[in-house]
Amino acid sequence: MRFIIFCFFTLLFAFTTLSAQEAVERRFKGGVVSGFNLSQIEGDDAAGYNKIGLHGGFRVAIILKEKMDLGVEMLFSQRGSAARNPNQGRFPFKLTLNYIEVPVLFNYMDWEVENEDYYRLHFHAGFSYGRLISFTTDANEFTVLGDFFRDNDVSWIGGATYYINENLGITARYSRSLYPFFVNKDDLTVPNGKALVGYQITFQTVYMF
Repeated sequence: MRFIIFCFFTLLFAFTTLSAQEAVERRFKGGVVSGFNLSQIEGDDAAGYNKIGLHGGFRVAIILKEKMDLGVEMLFSQRGSAARNPNQGRFPFKLTLNYIEVPVLFNYMDWEVENEDYYRLHFHAGFSYGRLISFTTDANEFTVLGDFFRDNDVSWIGGATYYINENLGITARYSRSLYPFFVNKDDLTVPNGKALVGYQITFQTVYMF
């Protein structure tokens, strides 16, 4: 949680310094992102990216070189899993995991737009720290096991953004947790407990100031 608070104040500081950088070479850029996740959980016996969740927040880019920057984001992100019909191998259910997420991403830019001083394609990769703040479910097994969900998550991320103009871009990214979100205890017998790993496809709209 201290890491999230630190990142929040870092983003706030970066946003407040943006207006003072117009007369000099800019080292920071700030923006907002909004979109949605398509999520699933390995080991829950439900196939497919059936869980749709909200995804949005703020982004700061630290300019490293002409075609490289380091992006830090502060996001609210809904993950989880869902089975929508019995033909998927189990009864319908939905699990929503609500996270505060802080991705740290290295970005490489290409496809320069002549006479407009920006690049259309940004490729990014990195890691994200997530803090579970709440969850909801209509599945009894997840309700019982909720006390054993990990509060903290670390995921790896890869994706790309296509900029329509200098400010507005559309992002697609893939992320996967490095370990299960469920802490398996010796006194619990949970089928596939060690394989409950979350992963998602995310689509964003980003606007950079």
